[in-house]
Amino acid sequence: MTLDGLINKLISAGIEKSEAKKEISILLKELGENNLNKIETIVNERVKSRTPLQYLLGKAYFMDFEVRVDKRVLIPRPETEILVEETIRRMGMPRYVLDIGTGSGIISIALAKSIPNINIVAIDIEKDIINLAYENAKNNKVENKIKFLVCDIFSNNADDLFKENKFDLVISNPPYIQSGKYGPRSIPAQPERKHEPKIALYGTKENKTGMIYYERIVELCLSGSMPATLAFEIDPYLVNDLKSLLKKYDLNNFEIIKDYSGLDRCLFVFL
Repeated sequence: MTLDGLINKLISAGIEKSEAKKEISILLKELGENNLNKIETIVNERVKSRTPLQYLLGKAYFMDFEVRVDKRVLIPRPETEILVEETIRRMGMPRYVLDIGTGSGIISIALAKSIPNINIVAIDIEKDIINLAYENAKNNKVENKIKFLVCDIFSNNADDLFKENKFDLVISNPPYIQSGKYGPRSIPAQPERKHEPKIALYGTKENKTGMIYYERIVELCLSGSMPATLAFEIDPYLVNDLKSLLKKYDLNNFEIIKDYSGLDRCLFVFL
């Protein structure tokens, strides 16, 4: 099959034209034009199962580096690049950072690659996830800047972490999809979504509002040694709820940043 035929096959399966072209371009880059049979095999699997291309390849790109990904972790997204870029723009050179829900480690790795003399604690709830994040940090030669820990933010260990450490920055892209829904407006999920880990989308607690992780992180920050800045990736449909949360705790110094589509995507709280 020709390259145009493969693109049309992806489009016929319901994948947007621009995304189909992008995916074929990635496959050509990864496998080369001499491996059209291999590319066709991957495209056939992509169409059949709607498994995201990154999982089929076992890798993804974030900013200017590569990470290994599989069904333990979310696929890196451009919105999270905005969070990292805007954090660096506002914070300059934070020395001591906590990354909550590190997943594949992309936020920690990006900060470690960009900022000299940074020390990062990166936490997630399962050992398998932490192992993958550490592997990605090692492959990007920043593992000496990041301490990876298994930690549930609803546990006493999380309370101790905040009480015993003084972080300049707490950063997180937490689970914010409501239990049983895709977003507060029940937007239908794309077929690819079913392949991503539910723990990263919904969390481990019943999350009827999408807010419980934001609430817990804010409470931890206020109960321990407060960081200078709190940086979140957010669901645009939760903005009013997030503003109410900040008002509840009299946190009036905050900034909301939009993504490439003009949607509210990042929240910075200056404590």
